[in-house]
Amino acid sequence: MNLLIITQKVDEKDDLLGFFVDWLRGFADKFDEVFVITLYKGSYDLPQNVHVYSLGKEKGNSKIARAFNFYRYLFKLVPKSSGIFAHMSPVFVIASWPVTSLFGKKIILWYLHRSVTFRLKLAEKLSYKIVTANKESLKIESKKIIETGHGINIDKFKTNRSWSDEELKILSVGRISPIKNYETLIKAMAILKNEGYPQIDIIGKPVMPSDFQYFDKLKTMIGNDENSVINFVGYIPHTEMPDYYKKANLVINLAPTGGLDKVVLEAIASGCIALTSNINFGKYFGPYNDQLLFDFNNSESLALKIKQIRAMSPNEKTEISDFLIRSVEENHNLINLINKVSNLYGR
Repeated sequence: MNLLIITQKVDEKDDLLGFFVDWLRGFADKFDEVFVITLYKGSYDLPQNVHVYSLGKEKGNSKIARAFNFYRYLFKLVPKSSGIFAHMSPVFVIASWPVTSLFGKKIILWYLHRSVTFRLKLAEKLSYKIVTANKESLKIESKKIIETGHGINIDKFKTNRSWSDEELKILSVGRISPIKNYETLIKAMAILKNEGYPQIDIIGKPVMPSDFQYFDKLKTMIGNDENSVINFVGYIPHTEMPDYYKKANLVINLAPTGGLDKVVLEAIASGCIALTSNINFGKYFGPYNDQLLFDFNNSESLALKIKQIRAMSPNEKTEISDFLIRSVEENHNLINLINKVSNLYGR
């Protein structure tokens, strides 16, 4: 059996989509041939049975040229494939449906986003199934939705961690964007500024024009405070993230309730304790909900949780860390995701 995958980018160094190269390796173990149509291709090392076809965005191809290449590849690859897997974008389902339906092939959409658009509603009608990391994160109702977990490569992030009385090393990861709510972290650390906390690293970069305006706002909040512990690291390739998780021991995620931020699960897989305001993580925190969930947009609530984690004994931190690692391994393991999706194609 062969699988055709449509995705935005194949580049293991990309900070947002670099993880998908691990998914391609996983599908390569399940299918005889894996064909990949991507808008953009960069750096990757894939098995010989994975064939990447770029629409040429990395070369500066026009939208018309990319559209021509898209349908040229579809008519070439759909007849050879047992099914189609569209990653993240409902547009891929809508645009490819005339060809996939012509050849009678199942198309499955992977989607994880809090917004419900007309495109998503249409893609739901055209898809065989919609797979997602967490059902609660999708606001659209459909009997086609299947929960698969987030697909974390556990081996990549696993760390031999030993908790001691060492200081908290705090990390926050994500695009510099208003939805990430970094101002709450800045305000929380201002509350704790006399408590002697070390530097806090924020990894991510602004992308959209509104992101750059937001970044300016954050820097203005910090101002010329020489005692500020906030450090904007900037862009880090996905391939280098395991080293940053290994050096940290507390990851903070400030986004509102909605889709599960994958970076939180990656950090947990490395042994970090996580604090988040996204209550959808609660089902994976088990008995530690009260310790790990803080009120959204509430700097006082976050500051209190940080202080409580700091005051825990090494044994308490080890118990929480070990529980979270097991939770990610059971619910978000890449192997489980690959098996579930492959089984939907009868593999």
